[in-house]
Amino acid sequence: MKKQWLFFLLALALLVGCQAQRQAYAELQQLMQTRFAADGPGVVLVIKTPRIGEQILAVGRANVETGQAIRSTSHFRIGDMTKAFVSTLVFQLVEERKVALDDTLTQHFAPEITNNLPNAGQITIRQLLNMSSGLPDYRDNPAFLTAVAADPLRKWSAAEALSYAYGLPAQQAPGAGYAYSNTNYLLLQLLIEAKMDNTLAKKLRDRVLAKLSLDDTYLEVAEDLPVGYVPGYVWENGDSPTGGYVSTLALGDARGLGDRGLISNALNLAKYAPALYERSFTGENGRAESLATLPMPTGDAYGLGIMRRESAWGPMWGYDNEQPGYAGQMWYLPDHETTLVLLSNGISKAELDHFANDVLRVALGQD
Repeated sequence: MKKQWLFFLLALALLVGCQAQRQAYAELQQLMQTRFAADGPGVVLVIKTPRIGEQILAVGRANVETGQAIRSTSHFRIGDMTKAFVSTLVFQLVEERKVALDDTLTQHFAPEITNNLPNAGQITIRQLLNMSSGLPDYRDNPAFLTAVAADPLRKWSAAEALSYAYGLPAQQAPGAGYAYSNTNYLLLQLLIEAKMDNTLAKKLRDRVLAKLSLDDTYLEVAEDLPVGYVPGYVWENGDSPTGGYVSTLALGDARGLGDRGLISNALNLAKYAPALYERSFTGENGRAESLATLPMPTGDAYGLGIMRRESAWGPMWGYDNEQPGYAGQMWYLPDHETTLVLLSNGISKAELDHFANDVLRVALGQD
């Protein structure tokens, strides 16, 4: 009799759980369809919680011109989220005692690099990781913008791109606070390649992507997999054949580098988000170091290759991205063991920010 009662309780719990999952899926589907146009750029959502399981939804178009629907497996440029992967390799270098977080640039880079960067003798590896080096951003140099516009398909090396930061003034003194600069992660790419004696793409594949079975994530140009990725779109006007959306595929911006070069999909990023928070595949010291943060002007905080965002459901750890035609959110909420990923090929980061809160209300309850 006791066994039958236990079986009944288990069956009831499973039934309630399945009902909660079905109800959540219906609510999320309605939310997606209400918020985003079916004939506009696509949005892919992955939300995973103990209460409603893993929910995967997609709405909109992968290709606005042809009408091809977006899929949960669609690949996107994930831009600044690349930094969350590159930082993991740096942690491995630290754990292998090949570098230390408080080493300066002059200890690891040749004079032809450090002599051209302001305050190189004071800037540390830690400050590259947490965006407090004060280095100028090479992507803000008008000469760089002119060069990529003149040859959008040019294959850039990290060293070539880095040269556009040479001779520019510092944004601030090293360690004075947060000051975003893509130059930091070009330097970290060069550091990784020198200390690991191989390309960034190869080391990411061997030491991070393969370990987590992230087979749909790759470094553009360096590893052009046959899958490619969806075109990104920006809104220009309502008179174009695509209803105002214009593709950004022809735009050049030095792709495939350690600051913004990765391609991925929402399913892979949902695997990576909790691992990034735990740094569970880098060694025992990674998590504590990476979670020390500096305040950002947006109200978020920046750690060593990871961002923290406060929410009604506790801290969210991960990264976001916005670049012409693409935006994304990748978060893990440790208080609720919840993973949230949103990727789009034309919806703004601000819109995804708001939508993420709506998703969490469905998944976790009212704030």
